[in-house]
Amino acid sequence: MKFIRVPIIKTLRKSPFKALKDHVNIIKESANLLKEEFRDYIYGNFNEFEEKRLKVEELELKADYIKSNIRNHLPQKFRMPVDRGTFLSLIGELDQVEDTIQDIGEWILIREKPVPDNLQNDFFSLFNIAYKSIEICEQSVIYLNIVIESSFAENERVKLKEIIHNLHRVETESDTMERELTKKIFSMENDISPVAIYHLSKLVFLLGDISNHTENAGDRIRALLAR
Repeated sequence: MKFIRVPIIKTLRKSPFKALKDHVNIIKESANLLKEEFRDYIYGNFNEFEEKRLKVEELELKADYIKSNIRNHLPQKFRMPVDRGTFLSLIGELDQVEDTIQDIGEWILIREKPVPDNLQNDFFSLFNIAYKSIEICEQSVIYLNIVIESSFAENERVKLKEIIHNLHRVETESDTMERELTKKIFSMENDISPVAIYHLSKLVFLLGDISNHTENAGDRIRALLAR
């Protein structure tokens, strides 16, 4: 008997795909707070940093609540229009993005020192790439809902694949920036302390990790389209 894909929102009172959209909206909200935190960090303004960090922490708890609800209430009696395991893996990657946003704020506060002047533009550029990857990831999750609602219409699938391709492009750009900035940090070993080198280089890694996880999320979405 041939299985016909029916949008899950027609078989359930609440769609896990729409809950996933709520989850990624919280990630975007956290990213906006991180943008403020990062600007404060670059210029050495830590007066309101802790307040913003706590707001990110609250958002992370909300994201965890949504994630748990999705996992605990996936339909058991109805067949999902996509692979359940891949869908759960997508949730996991998005959760890693939120966790990394929180980790960055906490890592910055471990050493309340501004970024050296000659590294500020490089860090801003790397942060902007990470933020852009979150924006595109949010867009891909929103469009996944459109694909589901359209019963996997081919033109909608093509549009979503284009969005995911942009995620890969941004992640590649992030990788290049990470390598160049890390080299630049270590070239300053005679000008800054070993502690500063370690702190700054790990911050580069954390910022790059955002793009890594958003790209992974895009890969999971692409896999869902192949069902």
